[in-house]
Amino acid sequence: MQNESEPLLRLIKLLRAEHAELTVRGPRFCILHRLWQPETICTPGEMIAEIRLMHRTKQVSLPLSSRLMLLFDYLARHRRLAQCAAQIAAGLSADPFSRRQGAYAKEGPTTSKGLSRTAVKQQIMRLRAGLQTAFRQAGLRLNSGRVLMADRTVTNEVRYRLKAVVEWQHTRY
Repeated sequence: MQNESEPLLRLIKLLRAEHAELTVRGPRFCILHRLWQPETICTPGEMIAEIRLMHRTKQVSLPLSSRLMLLFDYLARHRRLAQCAAQIAAGLSADPFSRRQGAYAKEGPTTSKGLSRTAVKQQIMRLRAGLQTAFRQAGLRLNSGRVLMADRTVTNEVRYRLKAVVEWQHTRY
């Protein structure tokens, strides 16, 4: 005979396991690239259409501008390597995907000039605010500072890295 508290205990165990996974791996995101070229993987010229937070059965679109989506995509592709603002600015300027974002569109590339080190810091703050909004909408009690992490060095330089599980989807249109 089943104890009447067993379903509740199973739910508690499930929620604890979910929380542990979120703590260790971070939340799950899906980045949607448009203008995909058949028989390729991810090429310069594609355009970031949307970034979604995936939680249980919910998909919440992150309220980000094109520039913030580009920064998120860059951090996601380099999430195993913490970088300071100057490295991120240089990386975005040199990265072919970032430089040619949207080049497959008829009107040509949609990105403007690169970001400075100071601008990267400002964009990081805005990106965290967008993440926090999406977490609230999904019913997640996460701190965006624990997802878009800032690691201090011995010289007080701050290195940023994204702690998340990220997947990319590609569509031709």
